[in-house]
Amino acid sequence: MENPEKNTESFIHTVIRTIITTTIIAAILYWVHVFPSGGKSKLVLFEMIWSVVFCIVFGGHWLELLFINGVKFSLPKNIISLYLIRIVYWFVCAVPLFFAANLITGLFSPKTVQMGRWWMFGFFYIGIQLLMHAIMQVRFKKSFYNGVY
Repeated sequence: MENPEKNTESFIHTVIRTIITTTIIAAILYWVHVFPSGGKSKLVLFEMIWSVVFCIVFGGHWLELLFINGVKFSLPKNIISLYLIRIVYWFVCAVPLFFAANLITGLFSPKTVQMGRWWMFGFFYIGIQLLMHAIMQVRFKKSFYNGVY
């Protein structure tokens, strides 16, 4: 059976959108001093922030596609169950994204750098997803808020 909701965005479009989104988010995080500089130059600090954000945004995109194009259709059709499973899915997806982002942060710093606790990032990632889906909802696109898309 063909999936009527399958996301078919081209890879190039995904990369371009991710680069633009990442640059905007990284600039905001740099401007509000979310990441400590640790003696790094401004350029190196921005590169580190950009790389971490890119990892989370790009990796998160593919994990979302995995849910939308595959996992969702093997789940029960009860809307409450779908909402709860989606939130748990986001939390579980945050774990590999956290460790990948931590690895990237380590590449920019000779000493061990910790971005925080993985479970705290899981809750933060759920918040990020809810915000992104709220933006999609406002733009009248399919989102978590209008049917667990």
